[in-house]
Amino acid sequence: MVLIAARSLTGQPSIVGRLLVNEGDAVQVNQVIAELDSRSQLEAAERQAQARIDVARRRLDQVQAGAKPSDVAAQQAEVERWQVELETAQKEYQRYASLGNNVTASQVDGLRARVDISTRALDQARQRLNSLSEVRPADVELVRAELQEAIQNKALARAESEASLLRSPINGRVIKIHARPGAAVGADGVFELAPNEPMYVVAEIPEGDIARVRVGQRARISGKGLVGPIQGTVERIGLLVQQKQVLPADPAMFSDGRVVDAWIKVDDARAVQRLIHLRVNVVIQL
Repeated sequence: MVLIAARSLTGQPSIVGRLLVNEGDAVQVNQVIAELDSRSQLEAAERQAQARIDVARRRLDQVQAGAKPSDVAAQQAEVERWQVELETAQKEYQRYASLGNNVTASQVDGLRARVDISTRALDQARQRLNSLSEVRPADVELVRAELQEAIQNKALARAESEASLLRSPINGRVIKIHARPGAAVGADGVFELAPNEPMYVVAEIPEGDIARVRVGQRARISGKGLVGPIQGTVERIGLLVQQKQVLPADPAMFSDGRVVDAWIKVDDARAVQRLIHLRVNVVIQL
């Protein structure tokens, strides 16, 4: 048998949201059989994480592409404007400076200041143009790091979302539901499943008889819950001598014996698929 428990990667209590199977239903391996109540929130978190990845990828494309051609063209025009302004200021300054005593010192100083201002403005415009045309590796690496972080967050959100789905690990049948919608998942988990096949009978062999039991021996299985006797084969013998677990129907019988478990594979699994935990009598053909 298999117990299906719910797990939360955040450590929060797990609450059953929806059951998709009932007791007695057959299930297939990897089939979704229940959802936790956090499912919708976790799906929203996963979508948000994907949106952040999309934004980070667009930013990376933008940084790698550099400035827009229109921005570069506008800045080039600004450089050319200041080049013209500087040339004009230089010519004006040279013309006034050549007049000697016919101009005042303040006029010459004003024209010199105009040349200095135009020179600095032209340098700044050229630097701005260079920065627009340059793709800095540091900027690219920063955006790439942001993209990787977004991808990791998406993986975590995906894992959380997947953990809110309870899937069957086997092909089998639901034999017990331990937690209904709205209930917290306890130590018993949500479901108890049993495989369809193979089916086994666990026989308690008295410690004095275990030396005569061998793998491959045939066994006859009978009991009140069976339509008739069925057959099986000893497939495995336990290594642990332990106290008897199955008490005799007659309380007057001695029940404190020590036993070894033997697993007997039933020939026709369908005969006992709906009889989990049935108490039977086993006779091994020595």
